[in-house]
Amino acid sequence: MFKDNNGNYKLKIAFDFDGTLTEPDIFLLAQRLIRRGHDVWIMTSRISSEENAQKYGIEPENTYYNTDLYEIALTLGIEQKVIFANLENKHVVFKKYGFDLLFDDDAEWECNTVCEAGGIAVNI
Repeated sequence: MFKDNNGNYKLKIAFDFDGTLTEPDIFLLAQRLIRRGHDVWIMTSRISSEENAQKYGIEPENTYYNTDLYEIALTLGIEQKVIFANLENKHVVFKKYGFDLLFDDDAEWECNTVCEAGGIAVNI
């Protein structure tokens, strides 16, 4: 949590991408939070590049890697605020980057582990 220039408290918020930020109502929530001055990021379990996919022994499915993710990030104006967990559990990334809140559609593997590590996560 941080204070803006007017002394109002704001949150550092992470949104999962697939199944979360791709949902129209969650996209609108992210837009509203950005307009309200919160620090909104995309945090995805996806692998960041074809090169990293091969490093993990995963064959990339296409040559336009993460184009859909970057299109939404650009629309939200947060194209510089994308974190790829590269298959690492998000509670580690959540803590590393100092997030206050995570929105994710995966309760068991993502939200629960963030909460068990002392963070706050909302299962969408």
